[in-house]
Amino acid sequence: MDGPIPGAQRTPEPRSPKSREELILSIAGGAILLFAAVAIIVFLGLRGSEEGNADEPPSTDEVEMTSTSPSSPLPTPSCETLISSGNVEVSVAHPVSATIKGAQFAVETIVPEQDAWNYPADRSDVAVWVCGTVVNYAIALEPTPENEGLMTSLTPGERIRLQLANGTVLPFRFVGRQEVPAGDEGVLAQRQPGLTLILAEGDVWQVATADYVAEEDPAQAVSSEPSAQLGQPVRAGDARVTVREGHAERADGLPAGTMYYLVEFSVQNVGDVPLPTGLFSMRLRDALGNTYLVSPSASEAGDHGPLSGEIDPGASADATAGYLVPDPLSAGPITWSFSPRPGSAEEMTIGIPYESVIGTAVAQVEVTVDDAFLDDEVLIVVGKVRNGRGEPLTVETADVTLSSTGGTSELMAAAPPLPWSIEPGEEQVIELQYQRPGTDSALLELLGYSFEIAGLE
Repeated sequence: MDGPIPGAQRTPEPRSPKSREELILSIAGGAILLFAAVAIIVFLGLRGSEEGNADEPPSTDEVEMTSTSPSSPLPTPSCETLISSGNVEVSVAHPVSATIKGAQFAVETIVPEQDAWNYPADRSDVAVWVCGTVVNYAIALEPTPENEGLMTSLTPGERIRLQLANGTVLPFRFVGRQEVPAGDEGVLAQRQPGLTLILAEGDVWQVATADYVAEEDPAQAVSSEPSAQLGQPVRAGDARVTVREGHAERADGLPAGTMYYLVEFSVQNVGDVPLPTGLFSMRLRDALGNTYLVSPSASEAGDHGPLSGEIDPGASADATAGYLVPDPLSAGPITWSFSPRPGSAEEMTIGIPYESVIGTAVAQVEVTVDDAFLDDEVLIVVGKVRNGRGEPLTVETADVTLSSTGGTSELMAAAPPLPWSIEPGEEQVIELQYQRPGTDSALLELLGYSFEIAGLE
């Protein structure tokens, strides 16, 4: 097709400015670190906003869009708790350790079955967090005599601390304990900020409650001051760790604006018992203070790959810890933290110099969708593609798809006609036309970006 799409300049049925704004969606890049106290305020505020707009009738021609990728350069955890409203969506960091009367517990995540959960039989020596409880954190301890004695020994006013995956430490003050029937839904109530400790065993559960201490600084973070440099061995518990190298790698198939950062290291077991590598906590912090968690797929791209199994006493292992980070990554010192288990006080940090290679990097391609509307039985999507690379960008028909539960929709027309050739630093305004899908929502994917278009029925 050599000319504009027929109907491309057609103005859809009039609608309110507010409704039009709901169709405009922007992509927010980079990692979002959210403190729990802020999450509570946002959560309550968004609920109120949604309730306040519940009576507004939708326009029959309007569609709504939300972005699903790229949302953050962080790898997706096994349990992801999102707070969202309209086009705003934030992932809340999950707990990784709890400190009670000086005793530290690694915290793992469980996603319980509806109306039926207990301390999982396949876990031991760890606490478990009930996925989704981010206002009142519900933490179950292993039902052992030692943990029962620990809960019984708590006195009013004692501090309990919960560390999140992003390094934030949340303080709580013990209030009291009680016994409740097994499976009591009240222990998971999210009415006010707090922490609930649970010994879930038998017909009666032991429950301890603690209030969030707002007057303390909730943004305490694990220190990122380096304790060693590249090539310098440093000990963390029974592990002697040496970081050989840190380097950035770009790979095909990654979301736009992201790359891998790989830490090549070795670890020696200097203790008397095997070291379980599955408990190792390894975090990367960039010059802006953003924290990244290990990505197994990124680790596979390194020289040695990820660790697995156990390391016998006296033995050593070479490995790669890989992370999905923004591309380009901010220049400045990087710190890599290692501890033998999450939340352990036996943590070491390695300083890794890093200079941004933005001049030679494959810089990000930016995609935005500015509008989407129905013209009879045709879905029209209008947006932009910006080429931030140092070389021309070619977009083929295969790079653009619209799919739904009914299958993949056929592209009827595009303006300008595909393929698109976009020069470095240039921006191309685009328009896509699809036959109206027979479902309420569809997913538009373009160069690694995804946009959900809803309200199609």
